[in-house]
Amino acid sequence: MYKMSPPAVFVSDRVLEDEESMRRLEAFMKATNSSSWEVIKDEDIPAMLERPVWKRTRGCAGTRKSYDPVFFFNTFRFDGQRDEVRRRIAAANPGYNMDWISDYHLGYRHISWFNSVRDASVTGPNPEHVCRPCWRLNISPGCPHECAYCGVTGFMVAGLNMGEYLRQLDRIIEANPWQLTYLVDDISDVLACEPELNLFSEMVRFFGAKKDRYVIVHTKSANVDFLQGLPHNGKTIMCYSLSARTQSTQLEKVAGNTSERIEAARKCQEWGMAVRFKFKPIIPVRDWRDEAREMIREMFEKTRPDNLSMTVLMWMGFDHMAACIDLDLLDPKFVDAARKAAGVEWKHQRIRPFPHEVRREIYEFYHKEVRAIDKDVPLTLSTESLDMWKDMGPILGVDPKTYVCGCGPCAVPGLKTLPSHPWKGARRNLPKGWMGQD
Repeated sequence: MYKMSPPAVFVSDRVLEDEESMRRLEAFMKATNSSSWEVIKDEDIPAMLERPVWKRTRGCAGTRKSYDPVFFFNTFRFDGQRDEVRRRIAAANPGYNMDWISDYHLGYRHISWFNSVRDASVTGPNPEHVCRPCWRLNISPGCPHECAYCGVTGFMVAGLNMGEYLRQLDRIIEANPWQLTYLVDDISDVLACEPELNLFSEMVRFFGAKKDRYVIVHTKSANVDFLQGLPHNGKTIMCYSLSARTQSTQLEKVAGNTSERIEAARKCQEWGMAVRFKFKPIIPVRDWRDEAREMIREMFEKTRPDNLSMTVLMWMGFDHMAACIDLDLLDPKFVDAARKAAGVEWKHQRIRPFPHEVRREIYEFYHKEVRAIDKDVPLTLSTESLDMWKDMGPILGVDPKTYVCGCGPCAVPGLKTLPSHPWKGARRNLPKGWMGQD
């Protein structure tokens, strides 16, 4: 972990009562330039979130100066009292907008069921967001990387009682034998605060002791040396979000640059971990083709990826993108296409700001460059629309039912296609008494 200077560190009073949590907190504090913390009770969370140091974290990182994140350390809770806790906070803070308080602030739902299709009876993909249902893991929402387009930078909320977390995760794994791989923190970068917090390190050890279960970590971090001696036993899969030179250095501050991420992945591969890359999000900067070609060649020169996937920047309208990213950095042709598309009605809001034809042009270029070097490595779309899958599926040689996702629930290393239907096989099985439920 690089030596951070957090502008503030807040600590739940529950942490003070837990010896394991205090050990992690003290190790973290020794590794930073912060010398003190402030204790917070549940009822104090609204006032904490209204502090200037917290309010500056709202919105995408591109709209503010870069800072090390503000931290809030608490404990994971599995007592089923979430609604009661929220009621108690609301009663103590009349008129406060409780929407500002996430379950993560309270310590709940760090092990949660994800389904991009809200109707659980639907056994197929969301038309604007092809992504498989599964149990997902979150231990430290928020991120220090300050990527310009991201809304979860500038803060981190971390639970510290990892022993209890892993005991509860064991129950989920036992109740869901169909799920073979578990994605940890799609809304954080768990490598950033290791080995000091020793959260992801414990997860690596946990899955390393499993016979046929894997943990997948999304990361942009070059902080991997702590992994070298851990007993992962091949059960840790490193999934790198990889971007080219301009994007990695100017739009993804604090994260590793292109070469640093590839080198980190090379180390992990050398240490026996499967390595995957997601070109995500692809932002069409000026000279994006030359930079992408350079990145892809370096990736293949130094690593042997288990699979690859790609997503063009989405999740926002044109005005939002313009507020987060300096448009002068981008290819004028693509900026113009996004600007024109902003004035038409979108079939799906989530895939904005770049229209279908623009995204397809980028995917076709990446496909050509990858296949010029490797004819066989699985290459897929990630979180794209069904319309794009209809266009690109025949080119990629897979479809929404068969593609091997970089982070999906059954994407074990070495697969070329999925052996079973990813929606029909998924089941939200709860252990007895889970979170107070029968």
